[in-house]
Amino acid sequence: MITEKGPLKGISVVELGGGIGGAWCCKMLLEMGATVMKVEEEFEDPLRHRIEIPGVKETERLLYTWLNQNKGWIPISDLEATVANSDLLIKGEEAPGYLISAKPKRATVDLNWFGRSGPYASWRGADIAVQALCGMIFPSGSTQGPPQQLGDVQSAIVGGVTSLIAALAGLYAGRDYRHFEVSILEACMVLGELQVADSQMLNRAVPRIGVNRFSPTCPVSIHRCREGWLGITVITPAQWESFCELIEAPELARDPGLATIYLRSERVDELEKIIDTKLKSRTAAEWAEHGRRMRIPLVAVPNAEEILNHPIFKERRSLEAVKVGSTQVLAPGSPLRVNAVADNYEENAAMQGQSAKAEAPLEGLRITDFSMGWAGPLATRILSDLGAEIIKVEAGRYPDWWRATDWSPEAIARQQFEESYRFAALNRGKQSVSFDLTTSRGKELARRLVAESDAVIENHAAGVMDRLGLGWDALSAGRSDLVMASMSAFGSGNAWSDTRAYGSTLEQASGLPSFRGEDDGPPVLGHIAYGDPIGGLYGCAALLAALVHRQRVGVGQWLNLSQVECLLPFTAPALLARGVTNLEPARRGNRNVEMVPHGIFAGKGEDRWIAIAVDSESAWRSLADVLGLDVEFTEDLIELEARRTREDEIEGRISDWIKGMDVVEAARILQLAGVIAAPILKPEETMSDSHLSERLFFFDTEREHIGRQAQVALPMLIDGLRPPLRGVAPYLGGDTKDVLSRILGLGNKDYELLLEAGVVSLQPTKLRNNEARVVNVH
Repeated sequence: MITEKGPLKGISVVELGGGIGGAWCCKMLLEMGATVMKVEEEFEDPLRHRIEIPGVKETERLLYTWLNQNKGWIPISDLEATVANSDLLIKGEEAPGYLISAKPKRATVDLNWFGRSGPYASWRGADIAVQALCGMIFPSGSTQGPPQQLGDVQSAIVGGVTSLIAALAGLYAGRDYRHFEVSILEACMVLGELQVADSQMLNRAVPRIGVNRFSPTCPVSIHRCREGWLGITVITPAQWESFCELIEAPELARDPGLATIYLRSERVDELEKIIDTKLKSRTAAEWAEHGRRMRIPLVAVPNAEEILNHPIFKERRSLEAVKVGSTQVLAPGSPLRVNAVADNYEENAAMQGQSAKAEAPLEGLRITDFSMGWAGPLATRILSDLGAEIIKVEAGRYPDWWRATDWSPEAIARQQFEESYRFAALNRGKQSVSFDLTTSRGKELARRLVAESDAVIENHAAGVMDRLGLGWDALSAGRSDLVMASMSAFGSGNAWSDTRAYGSTLEQASGLPSFRGEDDGPPVLGHIAYGDPIGGLYGCAALLAALVHRQRVGVGQWLNLSQVECLLPFTAPALLARGVTNLEPARRGNRNVEMVPHGIFAGKGEDRWIAIAVDSESAWRSLADVLGLDVEFTEDLIELEARRTREDEIEGRISDWIKGMDVVEAARILQLAGVIAAPILKPEETMSDSHLSERLFFFDTEREHIGRQAQVALPMLIDGLRPPLRGVAPYLGGDTKDVLSRILGLGNKDYELLLEAGVVSLQPTKLRNNEARVVNVH
C-alpha cells in the first residue's frame, strides 16, 4: 500500500516476511510513508496462528495483523523484479533462505538471530534464547528459583529497531549499495552492557538479589497500594528525604544508616516492609500524583486496560487503531514522531547523499550532543560508530553525570571523573567541549557550534534546554534545515512532562512489568533500567529518519520524543488481547503462549541455568528423543494444547535430564537436534563468549585512568565487515581547543581567555548548587 504522506514518501521497501523483528522494522518504515511490499508465499508466517490467550480463538493472529496492517503483497514470482526496482530489501529473522540475485538500489538489511557466522550461526533462535545469551535475564527474578525472562517479543523488536537504524543509514549514505547484517543477539547486548562495565570496573559479578530489587540502588521497586501498583525509584539524597516526608516516615530520613543507596540496599528487607505498610493508605495514582508534585520518581504501574486509557498516551496519540475483523482495537504505533515537514520531493531525491566510505555511511555528518547519562549518549555512540562526527557539550559546572559519583575536592584532584567505565563505554569515538551554559559566552559558543552542525540531540528533562536559551526556537532561528531531537521521559508539552524519571521509572510507567512474573505475584522489573537503552535506540532511528527527510527536501524539524513510548511496542500482545476480549492477560512466568515447553531449568553447578523452548511438532519429537521419552508419551503430546495440559509433567522430565549436565553442553546437544536452547549467561560471562569473540563483536580499548576495557561494537556488519573503533571516550573538555579553532575559527588567545574566565573548564568546578558534593547516580 502506498502511504500518501510521510518523511519517507516515495521510498520503496520489499519485506521478505518471517519474524517479528523484520516486520516491526518495516511497519515503522511504512508509518513514515514508505511503500512496503511483503513477500510471503510457499510458507506461512507462524504469527498467523499465534494465539495470545490460549483457548481464546478471538486472540489468534492479532500480532500478525498489527505488524502487517496496510502493507502490500507480492507473489514470490515477482520477487526478483520488485527487489531490483526497490530502495530497500528487509529480510526478517524467520524469512526463508531464498537465493535472490537482484539487489535493491540502496541497501539490504539481513536480520537474523545470531549472525551468519560463528558457532551459533546454525542455531535456532527465539526471544528467550537471545535473552539467555546476552546476559539480560540472569539478574532478574527470585533468588530461590530460576531467572525471570523479560518477555516473548522483546529481543526481536530490539532487532527490528536496530535494523531500522541500518536501513536509514543506507538511505542517508551515498549512491553505493550496502549490505547490512544485523544480529538480534548483538543488538540486545547494548541492553546489559553497563552491567558489564560495572562488573569490569568493580571486579565483581552481577548479582541476582530478588524480585524488584535493583543492585546497588534502593529503593527501586514496585509495591501494592490500596489500589494498583506503585513504581518507585529513589536515588538522590533530596529524593530520599522527600519520599520519607511523603510517606510520613521522617525517622527514616534522619537515620544515617539509610543515607545512601548502598546503605539502604543493606537494609532492603526492613525498608520494603515499612514501605508496603505505608503505601496501603492511598491508591497508586494518588501516590504518583503527590510524587510528581514533589519531584520524586514515582509512577503508577498500569495494566493493559490502564495503558489503553492512559491520559498522556491518549493526548500524544501513542496508540493506533488496528482493524481486527469487523472491530477496531488499539495497539502501540511507532514512537519515532518524524513528520513530513515539506513535500517537494524531486525525482531520485533520495539518492542525493554524498558517497561515504562503505563502513562509515554517516561520514560528513556533524552532530552537537547535549545529552548525558545513557539514552542520548547511546544514540550518538551508534551514530559515531556509523561514521558521524559527534561533539559532546559538557561543562566543569555540569559534566556528564556518568563521569563520576564522587564530586569531592579529593576525588576531583585525582581525576576520578575520568575513571568511569560506563562513561567510557557510551562515549567512545566522540569529542568533548567544555562550555559553561549558565554564562552568556558559553551559550554563544554553543549556538555557534550548532550553527556549524547538521543536527542536535539532548535528553534533559522537558524545558531544560529552553530555560538555558538553547531550545528549538532559539537554535533554529534563521535556519530552516536544523534537525533537533529532544528525548525527555514523557515528551514535552503535556501534564507529565516535568515528571522526574530514570530508566526504571520509564519501565514502570510503560506497564511492561505488568506482563512479567508469576500470575499470583507482583509486576516485575527487569534489572537493566530498560527505558534508557531502548530510548537510545529509537532516538537514534528518529534522528536518522529526520536527516534522511532533510536530505530529500532541505528542511529540518524538531523531534519531540517520549522515551516511555519507546517501551510500549513490547506491550502490543497484551494490549491487543485486552482489546478484543476485555480480559487482562495473565502473567506466565517463564512459560509462553505459543511454545510448550518453554522455560528455564537448573543444570549442573551453582546457579547454572538453561533456556529451552519447543515451537513445533518436529522440535517436540526431537526433544523427546534427546530426553529418551517413550513413543506413546511423545505421540500423545504432539499437539500444542495437549502439551500445555501436561506442562508440569514435561518440565519435570526436562529437569530430571538436565540437572546433572553442563548447561553449555546441553544447549549444544539440543540445538544439534533442532531444539531451541541456550545457556543462561551471567552478564560478565558474555564478554568471553566464543561466538561473539569470533564475530569480532568486542573492542579491546585502552584509555588513561581506566586501562584496558572490553566494549561492545556496533551490532551490525556492513558489506561483511565490522565498523572499526573510532577512538576512545574523550576527556572532559579535552577537544575544546581544537573545536574552537577548527570549527569556530578562534585562536589560542581566545581559548586562554575562556579558560581564565571559567567558561571553559577541564575538570569539574562549582557543581550545580555551587559546591562540589558527593552524588549518588543510578
